[in-house]
Amino acid sequence: MKRICRWRFIRSLSMASVIGLALIGGNAHAQTGAAGNTISVNGTISSITGSDLTVMANSGPVVVKFGDKTIIRGEEPVKFSDITSGMYVGATAEKQPDGTFRASRLHIFSEDQRGTGEGHRPLTSAQQSGSTMTNANVETVEDVAVENVKGRMLTLKYKGGEIKVLVPADTPVVKRVVGDRRLLTVGSTVSASGARADDGAIVASQITVRASAN
Repeated sequence: MKRICRWRFIRSLSMASVIGLALIGGNAHAQTGAAGNTISVNGTISSITGSDLTVMANSGPVVVKFGDKTIIRGEEPVKFSDITSGMYVGATAEKQPDGTFRASRLHIFSEDQRGTGEGHRPLTSAQQSGSTMTNANVETVEDVAVENVKGRMLTLKYKGGEIKVLVPADTPVVKRVVGDRRLLTVGSTVSASGARADDGAIVASQITVRASAN
């Protein structure tokens, strides 16, 4: 009888241990998932204090923290003729009556950013109402003239579809390059992404300093 009771006690203890481990594993998974959420902010740097930036976004000020592991990129102008097939680009554009799109800005991602934000979507910025953003691979490039506008017609292919985008010759075209914290200055327009900290700040994994649209 004592042997049976002892066996039941050991079995109950073992089951409790298994359940406890399962709960611990579940909590660890939930915490990892929460920490793994990446959010983004776009705006202008209003102040810099140590390794903290205050970025003025449409919704108000956001604190962005950066450190040695934060990848900082800048944008530099490139020649219009340097647009070639195989590049991964982001095109800000508006849809035309014929179904194509006309770009107002084109940025070429650095190769380590290939696949970033892939797809075609409307822009919600008040300053660019009616515009779209397409992050995609350049499949083909063709020199064209549309209604007396000379430019390059790009076929942009992304998962789930493709569009044709006319890039007029006077469209700002920039390429993203890796830089350092010296690029971060008050008044600069930036895009930052990273995890949300407990205090509401963004711990940036990467920050891109946007080139002037002029």
